[in-house]
Amino acid sequence: MISGVFKSAAVLILTVVSSLGAAAAGFLTGEERISSGIMRLWGRGFVRIGGWKVRVEGLECLPAGGAILAANHQSLVDIPLLLAALPREVRFLAKRELGRIPLFGYAMAKAGNLFIDREDPRDAVTLVREATARMDRGQMVVIFPEGTRSRDGTIGEFKPGAFYLARKTGAPLLPVLIDGGHKALPRGSLLFRPADLTVRILAPVTADDGRALTRDEMAEETRRRIHSAREEGRVPCAGAALV
Repeated sequence: MISGVFKSAAVLILTVVSSLGAAAAGFLTGEERISSGIMRLWGRGFVRIGGWKVRVEGLECLPAGGAILAANHQSLVDIPLLLAALPREVRFLAKRELGRIPLFGYAMAKAGNLFIDREDPRDAVTLVREATARMDRGQMVVIFPEGTRSRDGTIGEFKPGAFYLARKTGAPLLPVLIDGGHKALPRGSLLFRPADLTVRILAPVTADDGRALTRDEMAEETRRRIHSAREEGRVPCAGAALV
């Protein structure tokens, strides 16, 4: 209990300091490179302070260029976990509300992350343009199709609208299983708890006949694969690493 309180306080301080650094770097340079690097270090620091053992599987599934990673959403740990686990530049597509968090939201924006207002159709046009530019630079864009965090680790329904970007850009779509976050930092709590965390990258979602999938088909197949990987513990691509 006491350890969890100290860890939570340490992460709060880390987040404030990192956000200040990323925000200042973005404001002064007008570029996202330094800010992105600072937020990546924040993710690694977050996980280290938490003291969690992280297992990363399927890195060889990642394509050489840009891609869209569709992950289930368990906890506030998910974003720093992916920043720490993935070996390449990654950007997040998040709700506009995240961008409104004082200081942290500004820092995330300066680091090149994307925010969308789901009630404003005009945001979709801008989103496709900005996300395409990032993937053209070899970056990966993460989406959380459930739209909210799970309370108990179960995988909720995937909203087809979340796959608009994949449908429009034609970029590789890779399902990603995140597991353990709901134990490490449960929804509604800021107290860190012991847990083992897993990030499992699955093979790209494609149709057997080579045709373009609809958004509904993408949502259904992506969720099916993530759910199957969690239930069966399968490793779709050989190899695993600990970070």
